[in-house]
Amino acid sequence: MLVYSQDRKSVLDADTIQIQKNISGKEAKYIISASAGARGAVVMGQYLEEEDATHELEKVFDAFAGGAAAYKF
Repeated sequence: MLVYSQDRKSVLDADTIQIQKNISGKEAKYIISASAGARGAVVMGQYLEEEDATHELEKVFDAFAGGAAAYKF
């Protein structure tokens, strides 16, 4: 699944997308990261509240469940 990052700096053929607490973030307390194999994770989006990140992750799931080949954060 191709994902395009919120900051428009990364496109990744991801096999895992997850929400993580942003330890170093002052404004964005949560991030959605994507990873492709052993390459490590790339930040796809940053969110103030966990609820906002969860809502975005649900939209990602719905898009791919509906047959989308790509998703833009």
